[in-house]
Formats: sequence, C-alpha cells, structure tokens
Amino acid sequence: MRSRLKSGFTLIELLVVIAIIAILIGLLLPAVQKVREAAARATCANHLKQLGLAAHNYEGVNGKFPPGINLPISTASGAVFPTNSLYTSGKIQAPPFPNQFGSWFEYIFPFVEQDNLQKLVNFSTREYGNTNGPNSTGAQVVKIFICPSDPMPKNVTTYTSGGTTYHFGMNSYMGNGGTRAWYVSSATFDGVLYINSKVTINGITDGTSNTLFAGERYHQDPCMNDANMGAGKGMESLGGWAWANYSAHQDYIAGTTAPINYKLAPCSSAPSFAQQDPRVDAYGSGHSGGCNMVMCDGSVRFLTLTSAGDIVTLQRLAVPNDGQVVSIP
Repeated sequence: MRSRLKSGFTLIELLVVIAIIAILIGLLLPAVQKVREAAARATCANHLKQLGLAAHNYEGVNGKFPPGINLPISTASGAVFPTNSLYTSGKIQAPPFPNQFGSWFEYIFPFVEQDNLQKLVNFSTREYGNTNGPNSTGAQVVKIFICPSDPMPKNVTTYTSGGTTYHFGMNSYMGNGGTRAWYVSSATFDGVLYINSKVTINGITDGTSNTLFAGERYHQDPCMNDANMGAGKGMESLGGWAWANYSAHQDYIAGTTAPINYKLAPCSSAPSFAQQDPRVDAYGSGHSGGCNMVMCDGSVRFLTLTSAGDIVTLQRLAVPNDGQVVSIP
C-alpha cells in the first residue's frame, strides 16, 4: 500500500507568511493609533462639554460664572493684600465668596456630579490646606479633569514647602483668563475666569458662542521639564484643582500670549522667566493640529490657531466684551 507523505510549510514559505503578517501589522498600526487618538480626542471634548454645561448651570443658579480663583482681600498668606496695586487699581475686586479660598473647578462640583467631593473641601483653609497629604481631598483625581492625550507622568503631583509635602490631583484644562494670565502681576484680567471674577452671561457682549470658557493644556515640553527646571518645577508638575492663592493662575487659568500648541525649543538648562511665562500661559494638546476648547455657550470646538499670526484671533476669542467679534475657523 502506497504511503502518503504529510504536507507542510517549507522554510521559504514560512518566511513569506511572516513577512506578509509583518506588513499587515505595519499597515494596521497607524490606523489603530488614529482610532485611539480619535477616541481620546472625543473623550476630551466630552469632558470639556461637561465643564461648559456645569458652568452654565452654575451661572443659572448664581447669576454669574464661578470665580476663576476666589481669594479674600486680607493680609493672610495667599490672599490678595489690601495694598496690592492690582486691587487698589480695581483690576482685582472683592471676592464673590468672602473669606474663601477656592478654584473654579471646586465651585462647579455640584454640577458635574461631584457633590460629595465638594462637601469635603474646606473653603476656609488657605492655599494648600486641602492638599495636605496623599489621602487628602485635593489629592483625588477627578476623571473629567484629565484628557487621555495629555502625557502627564503622574496624575498626582507634589510640592514641598516649609517641611510639608502637599499632594495635588492634576488637571488638563485651563480657564480663560483673557489676553494674559501669567505672570499674575502682568495679567490683564479681561477673560471669563481670573482672581475674584464675577462675569455674567449679559457681560459677554461679544456673544457666548464667540467667547472661550476653557481649553486644554499640554504638559510636555522638551525645555521646561523637571530635568532642566528642577524636580517639581517643570510643565509636567503644573496642575492641581484644589488650591488657591495669588499664584494659582499657573495651574488652572490660561491666557493667549502664545498660539495653541506653543512649545519652547529644546534646551539643556532652565529657560528665563521671559521664556517660561508664555509657555505656562499657553493652551495646547496632544491632539494633532490644535486643541479642544469649550465656548461660553457650552459648545466645544477644535481650534487650530497654532501660528504666531493667529494670536490676535485667539485673543479676540478670549476677551468677552471688546467688540471684536471673530468667526471661529
């Protein structure tokens, strides 16, 4: 009886199959990455949508948008001193909530289903009082404050002062402080969210659909990182929704001194303050070509104002009542 030989792959055929599989994987990976980024961008847009609607609901209840930062006028550490020129000139006014230290994130908590977390916040404690320890209220990570495309190495960052280490739950979103938000002494206080702001819907005369409420921040920069700036001082360390003092603009209020997705050129040492300030002040994202922004009417737009020539348009979108109404590109 004639025997049958079992057929099988030759080495050459196996190598050809492997090569074909490798090519297919190479073709599929970019598509998979695009799908993942599209999903991340959509998630980010949804987060901003929730924040925008929460701000609208807050305004409906209180007659004004939340203060960007609420600070007492007093000689207490972290407060606005009565002798401060920004206060005496009228740029900074009396707070909406006397004797409270708070961020706009904290004030909208009841409108983003975070009532229980807000009840844990002590608004009477100054500066970092809610962030004292890894299990503190301010160390909690709030999911809708984080964009999945924001490459923060940690969702909780730390800062040590006076022998105490404070823990901050991070955020990827920045409120609209207007033309300039950082450094505070140079801030213009002409946006929607800033120290002791009390902006109303009626005060947005350029139209709520033409005025920014908040947008993304990108926490990665080849020059402003902890290696160059010192531990806890780079872009990756900027953030924290649960603290408030005179310098808190750097963590959750942005300006429009630089275009979207602005980054410093690579460097080997700490850049000057003149270089740092526009980067701290800038909106940006891990999304290609622009970043998500929520307008004061609650709509979310993907803005592509990434060149130096776009700054004027960006600033007109940031100022709610300058009479310079622009169409969103």
